[in-house]
Amino acid sequence: MIKYSILIVTHEREELLLKCLESLKCCQDEWQLLIVVNGGQLSQEIVEKARTLTPHFSLIQNLLELPPGKARNLAMKEVKGEWVFFLDDDAYLLPSYGEVVLPFLSNPKIDVLGGPDSPPPGMSALSLSLALSLSSPFCTGPTFGRHKPIGQRERVCDEEILTSCNLWIRTSLLGDTPFPEDYVRGEETLLLARLKQEGRGIYYHPKLRVAHFRRTKWTRLFRPTFFAGFYRSKFMRLNQQKNNGIFWLPSLFVLLHFLIFLDPMVFFYLARMYLSVIFFVGLALAMRVKEMKLFPLIAFIHYFVVFTYGLGFLTERLKWRR
Repeated sequence: MIKYSILIVTHEREELLLKCLESLKCCQDEWQLLIVVNGGQLSQEIVEKARTLTPHFSLIQNLLELPPGKARNLAMKEVKGEWVFFLDDDAYLLPSYGEVVLPFLSNPKIDVLGGPDSPPPGMSALSLSLALSLSSPFCTGPTFGRHKPIGQRERVCDEEILTSCNLWIRTSLLGDTPFPEDYVRGEETLLLARLKQEGRGIYYHPKLRVAHFRRTKWTRLFRPTFFAGFYRSKFMRLNQQKNNGIFWLPSLFVLLHFLIFLDPMVFFYLARMYLSVIFFVGLALAMRVKEMKLFPLIAFIHYFVVFTYGLGFLTERLKWRR
């Protein structure tokens, strides 16, 4: 019997995918590996590497890039395991991962299980600064637990601190098309919200960590951040029972910039306060990794992420009102 299926959606990141596959050598029991090539084709080297990991290997190739939810849904038809583990192609398992996760897969009260990601060694200054910024509540609000361990043991949670790059779900709860296919970002939020409403056991464990590489170019940072805000707004409209007001704060932050035209003195007063906060937060995060030269970049990423996220959130609200 296949205990679990590992599902990886990949797109033009073969070097990182290879590292991801290398980390799966620690997997035990009978397990299945599904790789979805979301646009393009995999090299024969990667395919052969995947075949050596498990006899239960399936490759699904799409020449055209699909929304992430649709790509995952295609693979769900091939899942044979009792559990399905959603793992990103730019993440990899840490050595102790298997020891932590396997006992929980036999616990009947657990239906969904996840944990945080963390920055791997060797990332560029921008990538490391981004990873550190995402672990800050001043940058990512209540979702910072996705990028920084919270507590010491497992805890009941919801979609706010679970990430789709490191997520286990019982296959019997999913069906063939569990993910929304019109979401470009945050497609797991609707699924997890539905499971929460059904009373499923959704858990987070701080030691269930994966290493997760981050984007290396500014040009690749705007789009995912914008759509994270856009689809958070859409999710909140569709799930009226849980409208966390804190997700509105980035939008208000964007609107406060108009104060420079209405009352410049108030604008510059608030700007100084905000800059002071992110300056010291950036300093503290840089000290954590002993890379003091990063703190100006960390501070700027805080501003960039909050503003861009708020812009996406506000865009969805204005679009919906039209």
